[in-house]
Amino acid sequence: MMNATVNRQRVMTVFYRYLLSYMLLLFLPMLFLGITGYYQLSTIVGDEVERNNQSLLNNLQIEVDNKLILMNKIAIQITESPELSPYVLTHDMFSMYQGKKILESKVADDSIREIVLHIRGSEQLYSSLSTYKVKDYASKFYRFTNWTEEQFDEDLNNVNTTMLRPAEDVWIEGLPTQRLITYIVPIPFKNQKPYGTVVFELKEEAWLKGLNPDLLLPSGNAIVFDQKGRVIFAYQQEDYLKSVDFYKQIVHGDNQLHIQEFQHKKFVVSAQKSAQSGLTYVTMLSHSSVVAPVKQAILKWISYLLIILIIGCGVVYVVMVLNYNPVKKLAALVETIRGQSIRKSNEFEAIGSVIHDIADSNRILGRKLEENRSAIRDHLLGSLLRGEFQTLDEVNERGEEVGVTFPFPHLTVMILEVPVSQVSNKEKLIMEVERQFGEEARGHVKFSLEERRTIFIMSCRGTSEDRKLWLNTLHVHLSTTFVMPITMGIGNCYTELSQVGRSYLEASTAIDYKMIKGNQRVIFFSDLMAHDHTDFLNPRRVLEELEIVLQYGDATRITMGVHQIAMKMKRSGMTLFIAKELCYDMIGKFITFMENRSPGSSSGNLPDVLTLIDYTTLDEIADLLTTACTTLCLSLEVPKPVSTAVTIDQINQFILQSYSEYDFSVQKIAEHFSLSLSYLSRYYKEQTGRTVMEYLNEVRIEQAKRLLRNNNSSVKEIVQQIGYYDVSSFIRKFKLQVGLTPGEYRKQFK
Repeated sequence: MMNATVNRQRVMTVFYRYLLSYMLLLFLPMLFLGITGYYQLSTIVGDEVERNNQSLLNNLQIEVDNKLILMNKIAIQITESPELSPYVLTHDMFSMYQGKKILESKVADDSIREIVLHIRGSEQLYSSLSTYKVKDYASKFYRFTNWTEEQFDEDLNNVNTTMLRPAEDVWIEGLPTQRLITYIVPIPFKNQKPYGTVVFELKEEAWLKGLNPDLLLPSGNAIVFDQKGRVIFAYQQEDYLKSVDFYKQIVHGDNQLHIQEFQHKKFVVSAQKSAQSGLTYVTMLSHSSVVAPVKQAILKWISYLLIILIIGCGVVYVVMVLNYNPVKKLAALVETIRGQSIRKSNEFEAIGSVIHDIADSNRILGRKLEENRSAIRDHLLGSLLRGEFQTLDEVNERGEEVGVTFPFPHLTVMILEVPVSQVSNKEKLIMEVERQFGEEARGHVKFSLEERRTIFIMSCRGTSEDRKLWLNTLHVHLSTTFVMPITMGIGNCYTELSQVGRSYLEASTAIDYKMIKGNQRVIFFSDLMAHDHTDFLNPRRVLEELEIVLQYGDATRITMGVHQIAMKMKRSGMTLFIAKELCYDMIGKFITFMENRSPGSSSGNLPDVLTLIDYTTLDEIADLLTTACTTLCLSLEVPKPVSTAVTIDQINQFILQSYSEYDFSVQKIAEHFSLSLSYLSRYYKEQTGRTVMEYLNEVRIEQAKRLLRNNNSSVKEIVQQIGYYDVSSFIRKFKLQVGLTPGEYRKQFK
């Protein structure tokens, strides 16, 4: 009993010793962070306050300087106005009336109360509001506190430079006393011999309206001094403005931010002088309002540190108590995975070994994903050759994730054939062709079972001659690069996706002409005149007859009609290509008929262009056509499925359950519900107004947003969890839909 107590005490002593050391490790950096953060925060907030104060000062200067510039411009405009010239203005009463209208139009700012024009030597004043006698203006209509009639008359006739009079109380006839600033401009502007004077009567309270002073200066002031140190105007009329030494007290030589006390109240004062107007601008902010943000920020910082410290101490304690439990659970899991006990071995080494095995498994899975990427590309291109897509947008939407897109509407098929001895260079040849794609053409390789041949489905721009020129240039480049005979068969260009398979037939036929045209050149199907045939069996007429037969929907009649066409085909003596082309078109009619009769039915049992190309005799093609007719007639015996049996909710639910699978696709949805790809795409678009891929992408993006908010997995891991395998493609789609990259989105919510 005594030994057990001693052991328990020893364990507790070690526990608390380690606990104290961990607490110390937490406290020391927190202390350092608190002290350095305090000073840095004080500096940052102080600098921000100083920048805001300087910005306010700059805005004050800009506001006042712009008003002076505006009044100078108005004076220049008055000089340039013919109606306001001395001769015209004094000519008659109508001219005086016209002058008043023009002066009234020059009042372009709320701070301008009145504009007065005086022609020197005359006894008349012309105003934007009225017309005055010089002797009555400063005695009867305006009574200035500090501007006598004699001084007014002297300034009006003798001032040769602009003059800004300080704000003063002015009694205006019929109105309450106002504070006005007077700005005098001799005209012509900056002329040594002015002939007149323009007087601007300005409202003091309107000069700072553009700065929103009620918000920016709630308990402060903004003051403007002239070159003599007189107060031109101030936002707040305070007693300290009346001091004769006020300018010297407030404006220092260095114009730096400083603190001063006026009337037992501290202010943060900053001043600067305008090089343009010569005026000195001063802002006075209440010291308490300036330092309040600094104190508030520091208080928050200290509060956060204390909270973090308390929480950190609690977390350290809990971790110290429970730190071995996760290791025990992980060790048990390792035992389960490996099927053997690790009690006698190093637990961490055993866990590391399992992690290493998992990493190897992930690498193998990554390689399989890359291999599947290639398979998906090939499957997509095969579907394009079979005519399973309705629009080019649908192809590009499905192919974007695997790098298969066609930017131009014209599609053609190119087949490259090399000698048997050069098959080993096939991969290099493919890579070189892909490097040559650019602004003129974009293409993707479709793997072929024939070792000598390589199939490219290409999207081309420009005219037919431009395409031929580019393909001939490509052939010359490949032949020169690989120094071997390369034959290129080129099918015709089509904009209808259903005709891409036809282009493949044409390219294959063109290759077959190498024995006639030569095996080291580009053979264009359009140059072969492959459509020349006898009138015994006209393909166009055959297709028209087939459409008539299909309209009846009778299996017996369809069988008889197709059998007759097959017999005629055998006896017609038509070229092998014409037979393949006719068979391709007839099978296309079968597929269209089955889709219209039973939307969503599977046409996968019908032969496609990739099968058709392998047949080498008319008998084989005729038999293939008969087999396809049998498949069609069997489908007529199957009851027409009800399209509404599969609801949009069911499709959406299946997407929500399976979207995270890396090989999940629209084709997989169609197979799950036993629908054709084209029917599923059209049905979903009609019912929801968007494509299946648009909804699938939306589901994946929403799930990615949730994972970015709620865990710390890397973007690559999240991409794999939601069914993507191309990280760059996911990031591009995420930013397009959300407006942020995944990293920016995560930071926003952290």
